Amino acid sequence: MGRFGAVFGPWLGGQLLATGSTTAGFTAFALAGVFSLVFVSLTGLRRVQSAVPQGGPQQQLTVTG
Repeated sequence: MGRFGAVFGPWLGGQLLATGSTTAGFTAFALAGVFSLVFVSLTGLRRVQSAVPQGGPQQQLTVTG
């Protein structure tokens, strides 16, 4: 996904600059940032939920040493 953005971002910027639409460029890149924020936040929530042990808080911890 990062490589796609590295190629697509400058291309989109160039296309918008060539057509002369400066306000559409700001909107397009702002929307990309908002979508990234949402997807990264959802990924973080998923990892937090999967990190909870299956037994829940009642599960006893054992110390090995």
